[in-house]
Amino acid sequence: MRQVCLVMLIVLVGIVTAMPVLARISDDPLYDHQWYLEKIGAPAAWDLATGSHDVIVAVIDSGLDVDHEDIVDNIWTNGDEIAGNGKDDDRNGYVDDVNGWDFVQDDNTPTPNVDAPFLEEGVAHGTVIAGLIGAVGNNATGVSGVNWSVAIMPLRILDNYGSGDSAAARNAIQYAIDNGADVINLSFTGYEVDSAFESAINAAYVAGIPVVAAVGNSEGGTDLNETPIYPACFEGTRTDWVIGVAASDENDQRADFSNYGSNCVELSAPGVDVFGLMYEDDDWANFSASYAGGWEGTSVAAPLVTGAIALLKSKYPSLTPSLIRTVLQLSVDPILERGVGAGELGTGRLNIGTAMSIASSFVTEEPAVGLSPITGAYEEIDVVTNGSYIRSPGFDTVYYVDLDQKRHPLWDAQTFFTWKDSFGSIAWVTDATLSTLSLGPVLPPQPGVVLVKVQSEETVYAVEIGATTWRPVLREIPSETVAVALYGEAWSDYVIDIEPTLFSHYSIGEAMTATDSVDLSMMKLRDTL
Repeated sequence: MRQVCLVMLIVLVGIVTAMPVLARISDDPLYDHQWYLEKIGAPAAWDLATGSHDVIVAVIDSGLDVDHEDIVDNIWTNGDEIAGNGKDDDRNGYVDDVNGWDFVQDDNTPTPNVDAPFLEEGVAHGTVIAGLIGAVGNNATGVSGVNWSVAIMPLRILDNYGSGDSAAARNAIQYAIDNGADVINLSFTGYEVDSAFESAINAAYVAGIPVVAAVGNSEGGTDLNETPIYPACFEGTRTDWVIGVAASDENDQRADFSNYGSNCVELSAPGVDVFGLMYEDDDWANFSASYAGGWEGTSVAAPLVTGAIALLKSKYPSLTPSLIRTVLQLSVDPILERGVGAGELGTGRLNIGTAMSIASSFVTEEPAVGLSPITGAYEEIDVVTNGSYIRSPGFDTVYYVDLDQKRHPLWDAQTFFTWKDSFGSIAWVTDATLSTLSLGPVLPPQPGVVLVKVQSEETVYAVEIGATTWRPVLREIPSETVAVALYGEAWSDYVIDIEPTLFSHYSIGEAMTATDSVDLSMMKLRDTL
């Protein structure tokens, strides 16, 4: 069945109506339907990185199926908000926004409205987009996103028809900025300029957040140099704030519906016959399928680029928006510019495998020099950014830096390796710089990666996400029978010891049962830590 996934229209004022040998591939059963992943070099990229839950991608769209079996584990969680208590715990202006916000209905459930009229494409749109970026990969379920692991922040601004207004888009972008987004995806277009919305795009760029936008669809395609659309064509006087994405087909030609224009298009990505997630709700007619194919449009091309950026950020978090644009544009494959001039489809078609391989050349390893507020002297320092892992020469402890620039100590090396894969991700700072960061709670082992037990005790616990990052939930595994049923015969190889003093940093939940559902895709064996 052919399903048209048109770029959702948003009027900016008022209301709108060849895989390398030995490259790593996913074990997801529907992976063979995702021709576009090998086309953009994803398997080669996965040899270097498969993503990280530390990277937050704001999907500003029609909402999504946050309970979908193949993306639920990659939905962003606001660790500073306590679910269901009716309070704005993190004081960001939104009550109980544990998984994002719905700017259409002004509530904390960023999902389509089951009680309203709809178009199938409008309801499904956000779920399709999010799945292309971050459907859980290599979990033997469904499909794979460009990122196997990522944090998708769903922000709903489009209704069930795929319509919205610029005020909602502006507020969603500001929410993404304020709540730690690392990348923003905008798969909608409009022809009017709203200066407040334009300012929000600029604010994201200034905050160091790459913004990716679809360049739109029309019969035969429109030259955006003559008829610009937004947000793809927003730009500053000295720099381009938005990475505009056109659509290509299986033959690396321009999709016949894709807009084009050198002023607004940075690169192209596959946007024809795309297979991915579908909004699924057994109680809602028309939405019984979990997966669907035939999606097309620049709106499905854009999230492939967004996913590529998130993958780059997972390995090279210091890359700035301008460097990311450069890496993407230098690493493209040629595209046949059918019916358009040179450069009208950007520099070529996305190749994330090549991008990952050249990105290290754009990451500076030279320490910066700054004036220490402690010593008053100029000292060599690494840039400390949100999400960094840092050490200083005078301390053995590794710290995680949160959004508020607090440093959270990691208990030991095993704890560190539940979060990261190598010590190469640790930034070195001076003792003086370290002292400028206030101390926060201990960062325990990452939920869903290992099982834990207190030293000298026999009881083993599963670790799940809690009310905050700093206070996960422990669930007792009451017997070996339950452990084998959930984690297999080698379950004990996932168990690490924690010190009794660390036990107090957890909350206690209900005991596990043999019928509980667990995700083994992130689990790490004790001997690998």
